[in-house]
Amino acid sequence: MADCVADKIGGMDSERHSRLPVAPLVAVVVALLLLPALYVLAVGPLGALINNGYISSESTFCYALEVIYAPLKYCSDNCPPLKSFLVWYMRLCGGS
Repeated sequence: MADCVADKIGGMDSERHSRLPVAPLVAVVVALLLLPALYVLAVGPLGALINNGYISSESTFCYALEVIYAPLKYCSDNCPPLKSFLVWYMRLCGGS
């Protein structure tokens, strides 16, 4: 009887180590999906902060934002539907 219990405990332990951890994989997938969306959606509030004077348009931080968001500006300049969405969204958030 003791041998059966020991075998089951040992078997359970080896099964636990043979499976891939699911939580870290789910976290990575969620991050890969959310980060691009947050990157795009942050444009509206940032534009509102700049237009309302909370962030100086001549500050180093504003210049850094221009560099960080240069790929999005390039994409919006070359994709009219994206540009229309961004203009609408920035107006919705109080940006320009």
